[in-house]
Amino acid sequence: MMKPPVSEITARTESQGFYPNWMKTLALEKTAAWIKKIEVAGDTCAWHRIVGCALLVLVVLLFLSGAFLAFYYSPVPGAAYDSVDFTLFNAPFGSIIKGVHHYAWNILLILAIFHLARTFIAGAYRKPRQLTWVSGVIILVVLPLFIITGDLLPWDQKGYWSTQVRLSIIASVPFIGDMTVDLLRGGPLTGIVALTRFYVLHILFLPGLLIVLLAAHFHFIAQHGLAERVLARPAAVNRIPFWPRVIKRWLILFIFSVALIALVSWYWPPPLGDPADPTDSTYIPKPEWWVLFLNQLVAIFRGKWAIVGTTVIPGFLAALLVTLPYLDRSSGSRLSQRKGVIIFAGVLATVIIVLSMMGYLEHFGLPHA
Repeated sequence: MMKPPVSEITARTESQGFYPNWMKTLALEKTAAWIKKIEVAGDTCAWHRIVGCALLVLVVLLFLSGAFLAFYYSPVPGAAYDSVDFTLFNAPFGSIIKGVHHYAWNILLILAIFHLARTFIAGAYRKPRQLTWVSGVIILVVLPLFIITGDLLPWDQKGYWSTQVRLSIIASVPFIGDMTVDLLRGGPLTGIVALTRFYVLHILFLPGLLIVLLAAHFHFIAQHGLAERVLARPAAVNRIPFWPRVIKRWLILFIFSVALIALVSWYWPPPLGDPADPTDSTYIPKPEWWVLFLNQLVAIFRGKWAIVGTTVIPGFLAALLVTLPYLDRSSGSRLSQRKGVIIFAGVLATVIIVLSMMGYLEHFGLPHA
């Protein structure tokens, strides 16, 4: 088949607004050939890297389940609760998909923390992987924003009053606190404007930001390589084709994860409390597990010292994580060469765990026998 002259191609493209089929086919063939040429480390998605692959699985699963829930959701107070209730009890597989969305976020946050801890123990934040670490920390900071914006969307008691508590904490941040609350709430009360803005943040801006951050993270990984195995001797790394071997591994993990989380959702459907009542100021929401230590800091530092618990300590911890690759002056990446950093991190982790346990006992009490 002979290709038409360039002048004819240009005329057809400008007049008809599309490229000829042969050009589309050629572009697809070149793209497919380029993908087939991509090679990655042979242990990509291996058992000791399963957490990183699982994180990507959960992100894709959350995007898909969130898109399904958006089909039925109405971002209007009152109607929002009814739409979530309809999804849970009337939409086809609605309860399972809503449960997948609910449990996947919790699992994602747990695995993200574990992944960051594993990277720290391996010393993979050091040169030349500083930007890989920084991008991962920023992703970890962004993830809770999805939960914060998503909690208000069902418009139930827990989501509404949890948002009120968080807005009051944000308002205590110097200089930008009140402005941020006004921007999020759009007025003196948490109503339809706030619900709409939280909805747009949750389904549009935050997913877009997460995609950009993940793309940057994968770029730095491709540029500087994967972290070495913890407590393992360095070994020569073979290369394998990204397509189809890595894709097959990932798809197997995706199918297994979907089946497991769907089964959990079927046995333990996601919670939905009573409709939000803005006049019921006696309702006291219980904090989520991931924010227990921060909640305890707010309880410890009160009055004029509240800024320490709401801003100073959380800000210090975030800054410490981001700048860790540039602060660590250890002689090497092995555990024995980073004793000071490891001990400091262990003490910090112990304090966070103790604060979380204190917060749990305060809000939930001892488990019944």
